[in-house]
Amino acid sequence: MNLAIDIGNTSLKKASFSNSKVSNIKHINYSKNNFNKILFSLKKDLDKYDNIYICSVVPELDIIIKKQLSKSKIHFIKKGLLKSYVHKTVNLKQLGIDRLVNVFSVSQIYPKNKNFIIIDLGTATTLDLIINNQYFGGAILPGLKTSYSNLISLASGINSITFQELNDVIGKDTKGALLSGFNTGYKLMIEAYIKKLISIYKLRFKVIFTGGYASNILNKQIKYLYKQDLTLLGIAHYHNLTK
Repeated sequence: MNLAIDIGNTSLKKASFSNSKVSNIKHINYSKNNFNKILFSLKKDLDKYDNIYICSVVPELDIIIKKQLSKSKIHFIKKGLLKSYVHKTVNLKQLGIDRLVNVFSVSQIYPKNKNFIIIDLGTATTLDLIINNQYFGGAILPGLKTSYSNLISLASGINSITFQELNDVIGKDTKGALLSGFNTGYKLMIEAYIKKLISIYKLRFKVIFTGGYASNILNKQIKYLYKQDLTLLGIAHYHNLTK
């Protein structure tokens, strides 16, 4: 049995996988000021799994893992094996490995489709355009919760609130106004971006949402797909390339 690990800027997701199918998904929040929680978890995993495949966007943590843990079982995703999924006009060096894994993932999960728009809502929100199974470009926006948390911390007249689903287009007080922006406003921004891409490229795209905050945007919509484990599935498929 193998383990797939997706390390983001504020959290880690991991899942067991066999034959490109993932199971037992776990989520760990962490702080960049203290990586001990992740290292402790990885040391336990080394005893349980044959191989551990890691997709990470945190270089400083990668260095620590490579220094302190067994190199024989741990394999970091390499861009070189996936470069055929990137269009020649794109700067491969500056393309995040998580976004590249997502491109590879959709090509394996949906072999009948070649054109995709992937929206990943995490610490940052990324929109990625895939044409003929190649990454063609993308956009990076402030993350849903990140942007609102920053707003609350900077504006003295706004108190901390608990974010929740709300269908109201406008609010009648500060809390209601923030929640309407958090739910309706951000959703409309994403949808406008999707429509703009479709109108420019005039292709039939399969639109896929992923990431921890995707459920806030989708809010029971059925016209878009939600694939919570998209990156983990991409890591599991990547294992087949290394055999």
